[in-house]
Order: sequence, then C-alpha cells, then structure tokens
Amino acid sequence: MADFWDKEELIGKLSKNSREEIQIKVVEKKDKKYIDIRTFWFDSNADEFKPSQKGVAIPYDSLEELKSFINSIG
Repeated sequence: MADFWDKEELIGKLSKNSREEIQIKVVEKKDKKYIDIRTFWFDSNADEFKPSQKGVAIPYDSLEELKSFINSIG
C-alpha cells in the first residue's frame, strides 16, 4: 500500500494462517496519521505479502480510546 499512503511504518505482524497475516502500521495521508490494521495475503507468484481490502484505518487521535477498548477485553 506504499503507493496509497504518503508515509508508513510497520509496527508489527500477527500470523492469521499459512497464507495470511495481519499487519499493524502507523500511516499518514495528507498530513493526517492513522493506525492501519489490515490482512495481507501471500502472493506466491511475487513471493511477497500483499494488502487485502480487509482492514481498517483508525485516526491516530483515537489511539488512546482504541487502547482502552483492547485493555477491556478478557
């Protein structure tokens, strides 16, 4: 998605299964920051993971609220 975002920084990856992973990134578009949480699929022809449409870009301003939600789980 490097062509879409102006800037992106990979924070971490979670394995979903043998063909998919979830990537968490801090991204920026037109000077606005987001937390992008997206499923990537493995393209064996290109031997790399590629972004899917399954994901969400959360405004960076909502980071504390997102942390609160995650901390309330379990």
